[in-house]
Amino acid sequence: MKNKWLYKLKPLLITTIVLIGIYFGGSYILDKLFGDMCGSDIVQELASPSGDKVAYIFQRDCGATTKASYQLSLIDSEEELPNKSGNTFVSDNEFQIKWINKKNYE
Repeated sequence: MKNKWLYKLKPLLITTIVLIGIYFGGSYILDKLFGDMCGSDIVQELASPSGDKVAYIFQRDCGATTKASYQLSLIDSEEELPNKSGNTFVSDNEFQIKWINKKNYE
């Protein structure tokens, strides 16, 4: 009796495993081909007075289907600017900032 269930489940399990493999393999290939379509051009890089943080103003563009925007990211000074959206502020217009003390900017 157990063997009948095994024979019925085996094709279903194999099909499920193959479909999962196709899904993850296809997702990986599509991500490698098209995942990095956005780019960031640094407009201003400004270290904090204490030197532990860096404010990056950059223009982010993701191709013809989206409008470019100006963005602000505050990150630790030992890190590089990641190829991601800004983590602090986004604007359609260019802007500037300045540090007013060790922890604040305007």
